[in-house]
Amino acid sequence: MSDTAALLALLQRHYIKPGQDLPGGVFLPEVGQNGSWGASSRCDAIYVGFTTTSGRLLVGHELKVTRADWLNELNKPGKSDQWADECHEWWLVVPNPAIIHTGELPAGWGLMYPGRSKTRMQVHTPAARKDPLQHRPSWDAVRSVIARHDTLRAEAIHAARVKAHKDAEATIAERVEHSVQYRMRDMPDADALADRLKQIEGALGASIDWSANDRQGLPFHGQISLGQIAEIAAAVRAHGSIEKAARWFTQAWNDPVGNTQDALRRLESALAEMRKAGTATEALA
Repeated sequence: MSDTAALLALLQRHYIKPGQDLPGGVFLPEVGQNGSWGASSRCDAIYVGFTTTSGRLLVGHELKVTRADWLNELNKPGKSDQWADECHEWWLVVPNPAIIHTGELPAGWGLMYPGRSKTRMQVHTPAARKDPLQHRPSWDAVRSVIARHDTLRAEAIHAARVKAHKDAEATIAERVEHSVQYRMRDMPDADALADRLKQIEGALGASIDWSANDRQGLPFHGQISLGQIAEIAAAVRAHGSIEKAARWFTQAWNDPVGNTQDALRRLESALAEMRKAGTATEALA
């Protein structure tokens, strides 16, 4: 945090107690001039009081953190007059009153600086106060204050949305990571998976051909496709046991003569049925 920002934070605490629901006023840093009035100068900080305690005043502040900053201000007479004339009080705020030498403080300006209190600034020279019943800040000044308040409000809303979005993303990422870790907690690593694959191929008696998915029929030699594995599984489900499925797979190879005779009998039966159908058709004609 810069020296100016630190001094600005202390000044804000002087007027607005952190966490107070109804502070009785608003504190606005860096209030520019809305519209074309004046020479486009800005006020380092404005406090607008709403209550009797605050005096319902418009209080302006010029912040200087070094002697060089103050001398530069003195070299530009009238630089702060536009805002000073609009405010009921005008203060010079410094980190150390020694920055201002005797006789340098303009007439009517107040001088304050951080003292021993953590919540209140130390007043070195009281500011002259314009009568609130007699002095009315111009519409240009009031409009500028409102415009600055609106800008800060929009920035605060945007910052809150960005933070909420980032917090939501962080929460989602944390939940995803937790879910992944939970799911992977009991999963075997790559070496364990490779070892299990070797055990499966050892049980099959052949290596698995991962690029083939066809059912090339049995028996197989050297490699087995995923389609053949699926066919074996289907046969086991259909026949109820590995033994019955094995007999079903091998019966065509154990008795080729009997299987051929069975096929011829089925063919002869089918031809007889066709002849009967033909005779019936001629009788109807």
